[in-house]
Amino acid sequence: MHESDWRQAQPAGLDAFGLDRRGFAVAGLAAFSLALLGCEVSAAKPQRRMAARDWIERQGELARALKSGQIAPLQWMEEVERLAGEIEVAQLMAEVDKAQITQNALPPTNDPRKSSIRFLDAEGAPRKLGYGAALFAFEPHNVITPHGHRHMVSSHLVVEGAFRVRNFDRLSDDEGAMIVRPTRDYIAQTGQLSAMTPDRDNIHWFVPSGGTAMTFDVIISGIDPGEADYEIEAIDPLGGTELADGAIRAPKIAFEAASDKYTAAL
Repeated sequence: MHESDWRQAQPAGLDAFGLDRRGFAVAGLAAFSLALLGCEVSAAKPQRRMAARDWIERQGELARALKSGQIAPLQWMEEVERLAGEIEVAQLMAEVDKAQITQNALPPTNDPRKSSIRFLDAEGAPRKLGYGAALFAFEPHNVITPHGHRHMVSSHLVVEGAFRVRNFDRLSDDEGAMIVRPTRDYIAQTGQLSAMTPDRDNIHWFVPSGGTAMTFDVIISGIDPGEADYEIEAIDPLGGTELADGAIRAPKIAFEAASDKYTAAL
């Protein structure tokens, strides 16, 4: 399967996710459960930006609601996408500067450098937010290679530079492979957000566009009781086989092999 065969993929509409207009309306009614969190669910563009500390706390409310089963992963996804429009990146990064930042060791692969973030309360103690926060700093050659997830969700707010983002839905798993369908292929600028869930855009692939770049990530694992906290597996969609319905049977590969193949040139 060649990249040129699907690189023009656009964000999928309601029908692609099995939702007709009636189904979408029902899903919208379910979103009223967010009122239990004190959240206003609205499709309208916010008139005012949130204070960074309130935005950070709202992310925690959503994380706790997701893990307790009050909201579904797709509701969480819709809400964090909306929240991306409610924060000034500069204000968020000013709050990050006050946090406890732990820089991880450089990975052996071509991945970006990760720094774990612990936000602090007024007394200087770490806040218990219900999610992990991290910065991923990309040099121009760094790549997050295509990979799928289980038992977790995540969002990735571009806080510096820009990225080419490619997503796939995970339709099923086969022997040594994932059956996936490309959903998005776009440039995410500073202030834009990409999110993944088990049901939508489960596979992502990030390449910095035009220089250094950085994301602020919210990571929520352990969303499936009784299962592992999370599972992450690399795949090779460009080396996959196109199926009759347009899906791709993408082999699962080691992250080292993925890093060797999926360079910033792709």
